Amino acid sequence: MASTPPEDGSAVHRARTAIDTALRKRARFAVDRLAARGVRPDHVTVAGLLVVVAAAVCIALGWLALGGVVFLLGSALDGLDGELARHGDGARASAFGGVLDSTADRVGEGVTFAGLAAYFAGTGAALAVVATVLALTGANLTSYVRARAEAAGIPCRDGLCTRFERVLILGVGTALHLPEAAVHLLTLLTFVTVGQRLRTVRRGLSGG
Repeated sequence: MASTPPEDGSAVHRARTAIDTALRKRARFAVDRLAARGVRPDHVTVAGLLVVVAAAVCIALGWLALGGVVFLLGSALDGLDGELARHGDGARASAFGGVLDSTADRVGEGVTFAGLAAYFAGTGAALAVVATVLALTGANLTSYVRARAEAAGIPCRDGLCTRFERVLILGVGTALHLPEAAVHLLTLLTFVTVGQRLRTVRRGLSGG
């Protein structure tokens, strides 16, 4: 699901919060059913990752529409694990589950970008391959800066392009046969987000 919005109250973050709230409401029914069947959050995390890997294979083979849709489905499935962990009394939540979820997110993104790079290499789009590597670098830096900031006690979930937006751009762009536009846009937005988060960290450390 989307991250908690920062204090700036911008239109982007208000829209993100509204979408996040709507998705959570729709997810409750699925979470109730999964919990009743004894499914644990870790199971959902692994299942979501496997679906995303399947999507990456589809993309690498040039089945862009199918790959994009399957990627969105896998990402949506992955978003259920947190809801399932918080379901009821929260007894299903665990520290390892949080680490596993974050690890699966990074693996899923890496595999998806690898699938896109393989597709671009097959079509001879060298510039798109470079953009794919840069977009993956920006995505990893976005998560890395947040982790380092929170380790220093500074909340850092803001930014123009969080994981929620990255998933949306990747999935929709690929499904619409616009993967090059998607990776170029992600390259720009992820590095802007890294800059925004570094500014947040600097302000937090200086007490500003």
